[in-house]
This record gives sequence, C-alpha cells and structure tokens, in this order.
Amino acid sequence: MSGSYCLDKIKLNRWLNIRKTTIEHLNKLLKNKINFKITLDNCDSLDKFSVNIIAETLDVPVSKLLKKNNLPSFIFKSKNEIEKTRRPIYKDGIHFYNYYTLPTPKGYISPVILDILCPNERKPKLNNGHLEPAITISLGPNDIYARFAEKLNKTTWVKFKVNNDKKTNWVVGSSYFEPSFCRHTYSRSTYCPGIILSYTTISNLENLSDGNLNDNSYKNLLNASKNLKINRYLLKQEINDKGYSLEEISKKSKVSVKKINNYINKKNSTIKRKDLNKICETINSDPNLFLDKTYKEDSVGKLYFDYKESLKTIRKFKSYTVSSLVSSKRFPDLSGYFLKIDNLNRKKIIDVFDSKCSHYLVTGGKMKFYIKLGDLIRDITIQEGDSIWTSAFVYHGFTGSGSLIKISDGQNINYLEKIDLVNTYNSHNVLNRAKLDPLNWGYDS
Repeated sequence: MSGSYCLDKIKLNRWLNIRKTTIEHLNKLLKNKINFKITLDNCDSLDKFSVNIIAETLDVPVSKLLKKNNLPSFIFKSKNEIEKTRRPIYKDGIHFYNYYTLPTPKGYISPVILDILCPNERKPKLNNGHLEPAITISLGPNDIYARFAEKLNKTTWVKFKVNNDKKTNWVVGSSYFEPSFCRHTYSRSTYCPGIILSYTTISNLENLSDGNLNDNSYKNLLNASKNLKINRYLLKQEINDKGYSLEEISKKSKVSVKKINNYINKKNSTIKRKDLNKICETINSDPNLFLDKTYKEDSVGKLYFDYKESLKTIRKFKSYTVSSLVSSKRFPDLSGYFLKIDNLNRKKIIDVFDSKCSHYLVTGGKMKFYIKLGDLIRDITIQEGDSIWTSAFVYHGFTGSGSLIKISDGQNINYLEKIDLVNTYNSHNVLNRAKLDPLNWGYDS
C-alpha cells in the first residue's frame, strides 16, 4: 500500500487518547462494520475502506490518521531541470512572464524565477496580491521596474536594482519584503532582459480562513476587531475569555479601568509595559502578544532593501562570507542571505545547521555541496543555475569558488511552533515521545 493512504499507528493512538477511548472499545464500535480486530501492529496494512470507517467512527478527518511520506533531507535540481519547468504567463494581451520552479518537497510552496518580459515603454498591469508573504530579489542582468499601486510615486514605482560591481556582485541585487495582498507587478527598465527570484511562502493565517473558523465565527471576528489594533483587540478578548470584567482586572492589577479601556479602544493611547505586565499576570497570559510593535515598512506595507544596504552587512560566517537579504519582523520565518564560497583548498565542510528549511540558488561559479545523512556524507557538484532544498536541522556545507542565494522559511518548523516548544514543559521528553511513542494513555487492559 502506498504511503499516501497508509494508517499511521502513532496518529491513531494519539486520536484514541484525544477521544479518551481504547483500542478495545474502538473494536467494539467497529464490530459490525469490518470483519477483523484492529491492533497497533496491523493498522498500517489496512485497506482504504477500513481506514475510512475508523476515521468516521472516531469523528476525525482521514488526513489526520494517514502516514505522511517521509520528508527528504535535501532535493537537488540542475539548471537544465529547472528550465524544463518553464511556463509562459500572458497578461494584459502580451507575453508577460516566464515562470520556473525551484525544487521543493511535495505539498510545499516553491520559490520561482521570473523572466520579466513586459517592455519598458508600457506600464505593467498590477496583479491582486496574495495571502502569502514573500521575499523577492533582483537577479539581473539588468535593473527592472517594480510597481505596487495604480497611482505612481517613489514608493509605488521602484527601480529594482542589480549590483554590477565585479568585486561585490556576489551580492546580486536589491530585495524587498512583500506583505499579504500587496499588489505588485514588474516591467523592464530598458530593452534588455531582467530576472527575479520570488519566494512566496506559506501564511500562518491560512488555517483561520481555511476552515478552523466557520463562516459565522470568521464574520464575527472581522466585525468585533474592526477599527481596533489587532493586538489590543486580542487583549480585550483574552480578558473576556478568562472570565474577567475590566473592573475586576483593574481591582486585582491596580491598573485603572480608564487606562485599560483607553488602550483597547483608542489607537492613540498608550500603556506602560509594567501595567500591561500586571494585567497579564492577573489573567495568566503572555504580555508580548498584546504589546504595540513597530515595523520598518512604507505606505503599501513593503520593505525595500537596496543592494547597497546589503553590502553594508557583509561579514564572515563560518567558512564563508555572507550578506543579508531583506527581512521583516512581521514574518520572522522568512529570511536569507547572499553566500560567497572561496575555500578551494578545503576538503569536506559540514558547518551549516539551520532551524528552518532552506532554498539555495547558485548564482555563480562551481562548487561542491556536502550533506551529512546519518553516518554518511554525500557530495554533489553544483554550478550557476542549479538549486538545492535542504530540510531543517540537517548538517551541510560548501567548498569551491562561487556564490549562492539562500532563502529560509518556516514550512518545516515555524516560529509559532518554536514558541510552543519554548512553552512546553519538559520539551525534550515531549519531543521524544511525540514522534514514535506508541504508548496509549494508560487505560487499556
């Protein structure tokens, strides 16, 4: 049976625990539906019909019980393989882009390379934006124009620059962070070609809009938070969720009702950190969630990072020289850097170990990529145009002479999950048990 429809005994056991039932009781419920008894030892060889019956009996979506195909440690694609993914995009009556997809695991969002084909003599037609945030990098060989609104000004009509200095052009070009539903489009700035790399990654809000909240709940959330700063609205809701009135919170925290009320309902009001701490101490919640935060961004929400700003960040990092790409505190999972390799005299190097999965695009030279897989070290020769995806927490490294762009995101493990890890009691033990532990919850005979 393929891994795509195979019951996972760990997931089954977890849902038995969640439903506060036992395998014996499950078999009683299944007695007139299937003609054999389920055990944790035979459940991974069940047919599709039986798996669906078990999911229905436990009132669980089938997808919650199925074993996922094992995620690879890395994926490599050559420039030739990437070029075979080319697909033309026609917009506004012209051949507007060519898209190419970089390697990524099944079900993951992939970075794309775009040939910018809209000619410089016409204003490029805007798209409608997308939920997923993105980092976009100008790859050259020439500058292009990036447009972000109908009305053009210095914020919404930007020359997206490349670095032509031969000494530092491993820092290939400018980059920008694009928030959710930021409209954008591109055109050439001359008759000459331009290319971009765009990493549009997963949004952590997707589950809210995709069924975790029903239509009624979603509409009520929109209406209740309208015209309020979302962090302050969530504080109001947290107080309510814990069963406190503002008067009772004020009494216990010694923060006046007026201060609390103003902070929640008046955008121009402020509250001292110590007062917010007192309120959250009373309701036993994390004050960091409800703080006002500031972000570097312009009037359309993007953060443009000229390559000259990247050059200011050049630094040594392990066996390499690196320079930062744009990043935003609004979406800390999405980040990256330019990477220069200049260690021809070194043999195997395994010195990169990240807590996020990463995409590498080779922008110049010829190098060796090394990755540790158990007790073995595998190596692959890489050159300009090739690309590699690496999983989180995998030892790898590079030797040779060349350059890469690295972009990391949270599709393996995101910052919300990291917060959960920090908040988990005895997290090492929990991690150890959560993956492969078949122990039941303790009430089986």
